Amino acid sequence: MAPKLKFALIKDRKKRQATCQRRMKGLMKKAEELTILSGASACLTFFNRDDGKLVVWPSQEKAQSLIDRFNALSETERNENAYDPESYIETNIKKIEKRLEYSRKAVEELEMDHLMLQIQNGRMLADLSQTEVEKLKSYASKKITCLDRELRTQHPNTSVEPFLEDEGFLNDDDEDMETSDGESSESDGADNA
Repeated sequence: MAPKLKFALIKDRKKRQATCQRRMKGLMKKAEELTILSGASACLTFFNRDDGKLVVWPSQEKAQSLIDRFNALSETERNENAYDPESYIETNIKKIEKRLEYSRKAVEELEMDHLMLQIQNGRMLADLSQTEVEKLKSYASKKITCLDRELRTQHPNTSVEPFLEDEGFLNDDDEDMETSDGESSESDGADNA
C-alpha cells in the first residue's frame, strides 16, 4: 500500500514542477473523459507561478469562447442548474428523507407481518394493546385497498369491498373503539398493555 501523501508545498523546485506537470495531465485527461461521457463543455486553466506560464485546456481559443458564452448568459440562466452548497445539501436531505420514509414503511410492514404471525401462532387478540389494534386495522385497510386496486386493474368489474362488507370486515359502526371526536374511548388512546 502506498504511503499517504502529505499535501503541502513541495520544496524542491524540480520535484514540484514534475508533480505539477503530472497532475495537470491527469486533470486534463479526466476533463476530456467527462466532456465525452456527459456532453458537457469544459475548460481548465493553470497558472504556474514558478515559470509564469499559463496552461489552458483544450486550447486558449476554446476556453475563451466557453467563458464568453457563459458570461453572455443572463443571471437566471447561469444559476438555473448551478449547485451551490446549500442546494446540494437540500437535495441530499430530500433524498435521505425519501430513503428514511421507505425504510420506516418497510419496518412497519415487517412489524405487522410479525404481529400477524404471532396471532396465527396463538396470540390472543385480547392481548393486543390499543396501539397494536389501531396499527393492525390501518395495515389491513391499506392492504385491502391495494388488493382492491390491483383486482380492479386486472378485472375491472370486480371489487373486494362487497365481499368484505358481507363478511362484516368493513363496518363503520366501531362505536366501542372510537368516540365522536375520533379519539379512542379508553384511556385517551394510550396502550392497554
